[in-house]
Amino acid sequence: MEARSVIESQNDTMADIDNKAMQTVRLNTVLIGLLLATANATSPRIFQSYSFGVSIVALTVSVFLGLVTYNESDLFVGPSGEYIEELVAGGTGRPWHEDLLETFAGMISENGSEIDRSSWLLTATQVLLVLGIVAAIASVVI
Repeated sequence: MEARSVIESQNDTMADIDNKAMQTVRLNTVLIGLLLATANATSPRIFQSYSFGVSIVALTVSVFLGLVTYNESDLFVGPSGEYIEELVAGGTGRPWHEDLLETFAGMISENGSEIDRSSWLLTATQVLLVLGIVAAIASVVI
């Protein structure tokens, strides 16, 4: 069934987004730790304070958005058992195949919206990661 393949593909896409979000969170956490440890271990003058602050804030917000991205993934994976039982019992009032296809269409649409939202959050997470890295480099160079 084509609709089932679309839902499986959507779940694979969301799993990829979740994986990238968690990898970004891990990298951000390591970078924040390295920056703070370096600032503690060296002279405070090694970093330009404004750029250093921007870096820490950007990386911290990126961690937060990465966690939100990971927790946002709540896709439909298929019809519930109760719904299938209702279809078998003929309780929907329509031919089962029409009702099932309409249900799959709704799931695909909802999943698409969820993937779009999670993709946007992942993009924002990664943009803040890049901003944090650039600001950290600038804080040393300036």
